[in-house]
Amino acid sequence: MLIYILTASLIIYALALGYVSLKLNSIAFDNAKNLTNTYAREYANYTKADLSVDMNMTRALAHVSKVYKNLPPDQMKAILNEMLEHLIVENPNFLSTWFNWELSAIWPDWKKPYGRLRLTYYRLDGQISYKEEIIDTIPGFTKGAYYDMLEKQQEYVMDPYTFTYQEGEEAVLETSVAVPIIIDGVSVGVAGFDLLLQRFQDLIKEIHPIEGSYAFLIAYNGQFVAHDNEELVGEFIQNYAGDNIDILDLIQNGKEFESARKGLDGKDYWTSYAPVYIGNSPTPWSFGFAVPVDVIMAKEKATLRRSIMVGIAGLLLIALIIWIIAHSISRPVIKTTAILSDLAKGDIDESKKIDVKSKDEIGEMGQSVNTLIDGLNKTAEFAREIGKGNLEKEFDLLSDKDVLGISLLEMRKSLKIAKEQEAQRKLEDQKQNWATQGLAKFGEILRQNNDDMHEFSYHIISNLVKYIDANQGGIFMLNDDDKNDVYIELLSFYAYERRKYMEKRIEVGVGLIGRCVKEQKTIYMTDLPDEYINITSGLGQSRPNALLIVPLKVNDQIFGVVELAGFNQFEDHVIKFVEEVGESIASTISTTKINIRTSQLLEQSQQQSEEMAAQEEEMRQNMEELQATQEEAGRRSFEMQGLLDALNSANLVIEYDLEGNIIAVNDNYLQLVGTTRDQLIGTHHTEHMELTKTQEKEIEQFWIDLRNGLSKKETDHVEFSGKKYIFVATYTPILDENGSPIKVLKIATDITEFNKAK
Repeated sequence: MLIYILTASLIIYALALGYVSLKLNSIAFDNAKNLTNTYAREYANYTKADLSVDMNMTRALAHVSKVYKNLPPDQMKAILNEMLEHLIVENPNFLSTWFNWELSAIWPDWKKPYGRLRLTYYRLDGQISYKEEIIDTIPGFTKGAYYDMLEKQQEYVMDPYTFTYQEGEEAVLETSVAVPIIIDGVSVGVAGFDLLLQRFQDLIKEIHPIEGSYAFLIAYNGQFVAHDNEELVGEFIQNYAGDNIDILDLIQNGKEFESARKGLDGKDYWTSYAPVYIGNSPTPWSFGFAVPVDVIMAKEKATLRRSIMVGIAGLLLIALIIWIIAHSISRPVIKTTAILSDLAKGDIDESKKIDVKSKDEIGEMGQSVNTLIDGLNKTAEFAREIGKGNLEKEFDLLSDKDVLGISLLEMRKSLKIAKEQEAQRKLEDQKQNWATQGLAKFGEILRQNNDDMHEFSYHIISNLVKYIDANQGGIFMLNDDDKNDVYIELLSFYAYERRKYMEKRIEVGVGLIGRCVKEQKTIYMTDLPDEYINITSGLGQSRPNALLIVPLKVNDQIFGVVELAGFNQFEDHVIKFVEEVGESIASTISTTKINIRTSQLLEQSQQQSEEMAAQEEEMRQNMEELQATQEEAGRRSFEMQGLLDALNSANLVIEYDLEGNIIAVNDNYLQLVGTTRDQLIGTHHTEHMELTKTQEKEIEQFWIDLRNGLSKKETDHVEFSGKKYIFVATYTPILDENGSPIKVLKIATDITEFNKAK
């Protein structure tokens, strides 16, 4: 009998505990996976928003630059350099800003199918430097990513690479965002920014929402851009995957996925990956978030252990009670034995209670049996109610030593805790989903109407007030158009009492708005000053119970504040959400200001184009008057060309600019000294000369005389490839229509052999 009862109890306990434990374990693990996925998506959205701002700025830069293609090269270069310098000054996270232009697209006289102009502003030793280069002008040069973008006409986020802007300087890990410049379907250049990737490492180091968790950011080629373990930055995830999935293929296809893998510390981690799409680049990145499995399952395992221990204790106690009862009942008492036999089989029926008439041991035994039946019925009823989910069912212990009752109460308590934890997790998930959906919603709003600041700000504040269930709000912008008169102005409001904002100008540091701009910190108040602000409703005007003022800043640069008021207090997750939206608003405002400045430059360029058109019309009229003289000039030009051809064929001819740099040379000179035109163009006229100390001192005066229009006759001693030449040369300034020198013509005769003969 005892064996049967113990076996049945053990099976019941094992099944109940096993079911509850497996259910709790499954629910906990599913919730942990969902939480990990949510964090991965959330931080992926942060990363995408950050890089998308840079890509949008690059796209705007490439689009605007097309306007200046047909301007004179110097004027075009000046305007483009002004834009590049402004962007790197206003964006401290840019390592460099640059343009690459195909020379054939901007220089009409350039006939080669290759060669480009590169304009670069870059940071060096804390200063902004400028570099201008003409490259790829020699046949057979090596083509790279620049020419791939020209061919594919696709904007790109480059794979990470290490680079240094100065020899001896420590190389840094960076990437580039680049957008091709396309005019009439033809790629004519590329605009781009170089970005320091350390800012993502700083973000990753701060991400530890769960004990033992860590995050990392992976580029398109599988390279770690940022990792909680800094030693892995620059390494490739393919070398550490350790599972059966092709992780690089999933990353490059922009998939959201998850996997169980071992960390470098030997622990099991559950890792979620969320894609990071940047603009229209076909090279998505991926954000990974890993959580130790033992951490997310620790509470559930502890609950399981406690449940098993309580169950074993209860089973042992029941076994002890049954053992005592079984040996206290006399075998001759057939009825009592039969009742106990039924009880051992789980047959608890109050109709089988013993009618106790005696007060001896048999009577006490019968009374005990009756008490046992009552207690088991109460316990069974309580267990049934718990099984139905009624965790509020009252239950009185049979005694202080009612182990079974205590175990059931403990189980009810555990189930209550599990239910509360589940409710809390659902609430946190709802808050997180609310914030994630809100960020996505406002991300879409921020991409609309951002060419009109007033319309843009009204859409933002009206939607923000509605989304967080506030009653009214306003956006205040920092007006720094005049650096000597910086103030705050109300740009847009929603449901504000108009009388309060008749004055739209607020000084920095004055009042709550001014203080928020100055300190760049969120202000949250639930005890507002009298008469500060009123909310108009159907019940009249009332003072709000909560006021939230959040700075609109990005990269520690303040653009304004958003003020929100309501009758209900704002919860922490709402305040955090408004701060995150504020950063996105600030980023969009920054981009919009740049676009407005660019539009102003465009209007200025269009005005100049109209003026040039008027001048061209005037020139056309003058051309008709000069038609007769052109025919005569053509005849003389033909005669002059004949003279020049004869001069070139009989002499050595070199042209210099007014600083003495070679700008042209004839074939006779190149054939004589055995060199090429590319090797001579741009060199100074003294580079291959043998000069005495007296001549070196006189050389500066020599060129001053030429720039003043004086011709010079000299005997030049030059050396090429170890061979010395002697030339009798005449230096003649070439004048423009105003009589001012514009270049110098050198006509020389080789007297080397004649001099040797002497």
